[in-house]
Amino acid sequence: MRNRRWRYVLVFSLKVLSGLAMFAHAGDSPDPKLLAQREQFLLLEKNIEVMQKRDPKGLDTELASLSDYPLLPYLTLQTLSERLASLPVSDVDRFFSRYAGTPLETTLRKRWLTELAKQSLGKQYIDAYQPHLGTVYTCHYLNFQLAETENPAFWLEQVNDIWLSGQSRPDECDPVFKLWRRAGMMTIDMVMARAELVAKEGNTQLLGYLQSRLPQTHHYLIGLWRQIKRNPVTVTRYPSFPLKYTEYELPVIYYGITRLAWQDPNKAIRAFSVWQKKIEFSEPQLQQIYRAIAISLAIDNDEKAMEWLAKANVPAADSDVRHWHLAYMLRQHDWQGALGVIDSAPTQEQADEAFRYWRARGIGELDASAAQSQLFGELANERNYYGFLASARLAKQPDLATQPLTVSDALLAKVSLYPAVKRAKEWFELSRYVEARREWSYLNKKLNKDEKQAATMLASNWGWYDQAIFGFARTGHFDDVERRFPLAFADQFQQQASQHKVDPAMAMAIARRESSFMVDAVSPAGARGLMQLMPDTANYLTSSRVGSNTLFEPDKNVSLGIQYLKYLNDKLGENPVLVTASYNAGWQRVMQWLPAEGEQPLDVWIENIPYRETRHYVKAVMAYRYIYQKQLGQSSDLFDTLSRMKVSADSLTLP
Repeated sequence: MRNRRWRYVLVFSLKVLSGLAMFAHAGDSPDPKLLAQREQFLLLEKNIEVMQKRDPKGLDTELASLSDYPLLPYLTLQTLSERLASLPVSDVDRFFSRYAGTPLETTLRKRWLTELAKQSLGKQYIDAYQPHLGTVYTCHYLNFQLAETENPAFWLEQVNDIWLSGQSRPDECDPVFKLWRRAGMMTIDMVMARAELVAKEGNTQLLGYLQSRLPQTHHYLIGLWRQIKRNPVTVTRYPSFPLKYTEYELPVIYYGITRLAWQDPNKAIRAFSVWQKKIEFSEPQLQQIYRAIAISLAIDNDEKAMEWLAKANVPAADSDVRHWHLAYMLRQHDWQGALGVIDSAPTQEQADEAFRYWRARGIGELDASAAQSQLFGELANERNYYGFLASARLAKQPDLATQPLTVSDALLAKVSLYPAVKRAKEWFELSRYVEARREWSYLNKKLNKDEKQAATMLASNWGWYDQAIFGFARTGHFDDVERRFPLAFADQFQQQASQHKVDPAMAMAIARRESSFMVDAVSPAGARGLMQLMPDTANYLTSSRVGSNTLFEPDKNVSLGIQYLKYLNDKLGENPVLVTASYNAGWQRVMQWLPAEGEQPLDVWIENIPYRETRHYVKAVMAYRYIYQKQLGQSSDLFDTLSRMKVSADSLTLP
């Protein structure tokens, strides 16, 4: 009786939670049985360990009652995980076989391997091991193989890839490294190769360990890596490099010059001039040095940029060299030179929409207007930033070229019944997005193209916007504009935009670029939610502390994101390009990018944005904003305005 009362209390306490989860995606109306199963699942998931100990028969009954519930396998996974130490191998293998290629199998396999390693069951571990599970599991595997094999050389060779990392290796790898070192494979070359990786990662503590693995005569090399990482100007302190072991000092010098080039290209040029007389750089190293110096000078608009761009822009050069060669020519209004850069590019790059646009612009500036119109006409048929600009220069509205994806009802029905699809949908309905995406990712590795398109349509129909967007890209169907640019959370965007006098299309375009409408998105820098707000930004806007989890709530995130757009609009005169660039890079940095004197055409200025990420971000958001203006039924002259704008140090003007 006590257990029954305890269960009823828990069921009641979970009703609110499960109710909220069910209302998160109100597109479907689940039947009462499914709602009850969800409540029961959440209850069991939370308390399965206790029930397994106190009432195993009752647990079996509960699990049996969920026999047709999609997420039952996850409860089975929990029950197996709780008794791994005594679990028969046959039970594990049966689970592996039934859920092969799913997150369920991977999760249990990792837990099973961990248990086998704990019990030092090497043969069973080797049988159960699979590659790509992670470094810890690989190190255990190699250790067991080395204990069993009569040919250790083969397995010791596999240690090299684990060793060569800029990150600390797990403690579980220590026994393998010990055997590897005893076999004479921790050579000076291997230690120095890792030191380079570690130094670039900035792991100074690990550098100390590596120094201890070198002869005393080589300790100074680790010191050079420390200094060059801390301050690349070290490369100009020539006596610090005795060139006693040139093969190990050369990578430090090369790294220092390329890093210094981004900080002070003129100092880098002087250092390169000195070192070129003392050591011999490889051709790839020379090209990377030329690249760093040339691009840095071009960004600074330094008159020496032309000399170094000419050195760097060789057929094998990275594409960013040609971008900056072209951008520099555009800034100088050297249209003939710009066309020369385009003509010298590989054929594939010349077909890129950016080069085609600038070819047309250059031809027009050189008074070949008929040829320009033809090139703009071809480009105007494409749905991207340059295509929209080309349309504007022809004084016509851009064509969205919409072609909805069609998938047969039979195929949709078939794919919707796949167990992995059911599991992913159920996790999605419970707002458990990490688990849902994990299932979806595994699923898409197994589907053929037609099935992937059907899965993409299902995600779109459910309102799973981010996976629908990714799915259309994954299958190469880019013309279903309405689904690729969904009116996600449109009520929230329009309400908040109206309140703060911000274009809702602008806000939706930024959310589409920032997160693809993934409500729980987190960037490496810590930005959160639909509009990828930093917690500090939210705190500033509200003059209070906003909880990080609050930014995962769509209403709050949209509200704060639009308030931030309003703030940037007020600060930057509601200029769409400067506001967009500032949303990505910060308004103070963007103001530093404005011309020191005179003015530039806006399209030229965008091409010269120093940060590649921000440059692409601005182009994408401008295109997305136009698309959302059309999606929302707004009239738009966005690209007509952009095509005529000029930017100066203090304003943007129309002629």
